[in-house]
Amino acid sequence: MHFFKNILFWKKLLIMGAIPLALLGVVIGVLSYQKADNVVRQSEKRVLSDSINRVDVSLNVKVRQIDSLMQTIAGSAEAQRLANLSEKDAPAIVGTTELAQLCQNLFDPFAEISDVNILFGEQVIYTSRTEDATLDPDILAMLYERASSYPGKAIWSDLMTGLYDSESTSGDGLLIYTGLRSDTDDTVGLVVAEVDPSTFGSYILTKQKILGYQTTFITDREGAVICGDNAVRDDWREAILLRYKEGERKSNIELDGTTYYVCSQYNGLTGWVTFTMIPDNKLFPEASSLKQYTVVLVAVSVLLASVFLLIQALAITKPLARLKTGMKQVQDKNFELQLENDRKDEIGELTETFNYMVNRIHILVNQVYQEKIAQKIAEIEALQAQINPHFLYNTLDTINWMLIDRDEMEVSAIVVALGKLMQYSMDTSTSMVTLTEECRHVRDYLLIQKFRLEDRLEFSLNFDPSLESFRVPKLILQPLIENAIDHGIQHSGRPGILRVNASRAGNRVYITVSDNGRGMTPDELFQFKRLLCNDSIGYKNIGVRNVARRLQLHFNDRCEFVVDNTLGGGLSITIVLPLDEGALPEDITIPISEEGQT
Repeated sequence: MHFFKNILFWKKLLIMGAIPLALLGVVIGVLSYQKADNVVRQSEKRVLSDSINRVDVSLNVKVRQIDSLMQTIAGSAEAQRLANLSEKDAPAIVGTTELAQLCQNLFDPFAEISDVNILFGEQVIYTSRTEDATLDPDILAMLYERASSYPGKAIWSDLMTGLYDSESTSGDGLLIYTGLRSDTDDTVGLVVAEVDPSTFGSYILTKQKILGYQTTFITDREGAVICGDNAVRDDWREAILLRYKEGERKSNIELDGTTYYVCSQYNGLTGWVTFTMIPDNKLFPEASSLKQYTVVLVAVSVLLASVFLLIQALAITKPLARLKTGMKQVQDKNFELQLENDRKDEIGELTETFNYMVNRIHILVNQVYQEKIAQKIAEIEALQAQINPHFLYNTLDTINWMLIDRDEMEVSAIVVALGKLMQYSMDTSTSMVTLTEECRHVRDYLLIQKFRLEDRLEFSLNFDPSLESFRVPKLILQPLIENAIDHGIQHSGRPGILRVNASRAGNRVYITVSDNGRGMTPDELFQFKRLLCNDSIGYKNIGVRNVARRLQLHFNDRCEFVVDNTLGGGLSITIVLPLDEGALPEDITIPISEEGQT
């Protein structure tokens, strides 16, 4: 993860896109290959099942044809006549030509029938064999017994040596036989046909073979291989028969390290079982080619997608690299930089925002630089002008002593109040004062106004003693009082009363300046409230606006102004301040504008 954080952004985009895409491609490739492999294998398995079903159908057709021939001979009039002869007439039945001709006509077209025999007891009355042979008494007895047990039916034997002794036969074969019965229902003779398994199997199996590497064989009721299109090892046959006896008609079986798919079909007429088998990997011989094709397809797709992702990543990161270079230039104080931008997407908007930001920084830097120059000039001018207030204050002090010498005590009090007022206003050591200090300044100001207006002004100051140490910004009451006198009391035409009250309720401090002057019209009241919200620029009373602005800055907009107006009946302004903010230490100061002195 630490390594991933430190690599370039375009590499991150490439990795974040290529890896999931590669995983998705691998998953899709694997699932597609597995699906195709499964579909093909299932299709081939159905083909195998269809092929052994056709083998079984062909077997049934052939068996029924031969059964029909056997039944035709056994049911012929000549065969019935011979079956009803008595034993004393037995020598007369030898060499009957009618029955021999019938057998030749019926069985000659069937190449798989190697020998046809008609017997009465142990006497062969007809045989298609050309050489002499001796009947096997055990086989003959078994055939008579089974023929008696299944009268009127053609019976197929398992693979055996044949009707005659083994010395006269060339190998194992199949016998199909049926009994010749007399009118007393006794089995007195047999019609026996010997079938060559190889010829029989080539007719049925060879033309039904569809898939390469497919091996099909037929076993008798004892599991011996009657015929097959390929040789089958005995151990393989036994393993396949074991699975079949366990009830598995279709299964995968491993033989000598190779997995084979085996399916089977039981024949109800003969009791034989047809098996077909094929190596499992030959069900879909093109699987390896499909796998290689899938791997190549996925690899090429991932490669092409990675190239596309790389192009996209570079298309995104190239403009970001330009922004990065531009930021470094701005960091090196190149505030006149403007990047070319012809994009309309998010990166284009980001570039446009960067250009706007650099332009604003350039403007603000110039403004700050100019303001610093102006501030330095103002400080120099202020230092040069400091002598004037001190000269004026010293002059007022001289005038005061002259008035005392002449016993002009009332005028002296006014001069002293004016001097204190100037001294309070010129003290720039702090911007926060206690409410008691602000009250003294207000009292000196009201004394001067009282001397000017005489009987037209009465005032009262009431402060909660618990608020003596409550700290407020300097010069917040004098502009409100001046506004009340100049705009309310002086134009009312009657003696004015001005009250300043300070109280507390809970964690709030309420400072109220009220008068009984003329009040305000609705339009004046609207403009005055905008002024208190610092939302009016053209209003004439810049002192009140200065008070509102300084209180909002100091108390972080936690102060409130409540105006109660009665047209012709006076105006009341209440400043609501948080009590905890008023206890801030003195070193937190906010500069006071010169407008605060009105």
